[in-house]
Amino acid sequence: MTDVSAFLGLRQATLALAPYDPRWAEAFAAEVFLIRAALPDINFEIEHIGSTAVPGLPAKPILDIAMSADANHVPRIAEALVGLGYIDRGIRSGRLFIRLQNGDVRTHNLHLYEAGDPDCRDQVAFREALRADPKLCDRYAALKQDLVDRLGDAGRARYADGKTDFVRTATPPAR
Repeated sequence: MTDVSAFLGLRQATLALAPYDPRWAEAFAAEVFLIRAALPDINFEIEHIGSTAVPGLPAKPILDIAMSADANHVPRIAEALVGLGYIDRGIRSGRLFIRLQNGDVRTHNLHLYEAGDPDCRDQVAFREALRADPKLCDRYAALKQDLVDRLGDAGRARYADGKTDFVRTATPPAR
């Protein structure tokens, strides 16, 4: 496993943004390599999503990944992810897996979806919208910073909720 502690990670129950770091894209590429090596005979799609996937956008320094595969492969993929050090947090938007360093510093969120899941398509569509529209990206960055400033560490759970309307408005669902 690559040591990403210098540029990835946020202690559990804290809320902070970091300036964009191009090493986030490199960490994603390294993670894809590890996952593909662990599952050489499984066909799946894998995407870098979330703010760490958008050049120039401040982000919680946690790598967000969306992975989708045929439903028949999900149990085997889940087993491989656990073998790579991910913790299975169960069903949320897709099946959520996280990776921690030092017991309480989250470095990765991986959402495992069944192929064709509209939530996965929406995640990728939002990333693409942010990459394509600098003004949208600036507005999103301002919203995120405002939420961090207003909510602080105690508001980590409400942080995602505070972005929901913006995300829905920016990208109509691909359903």
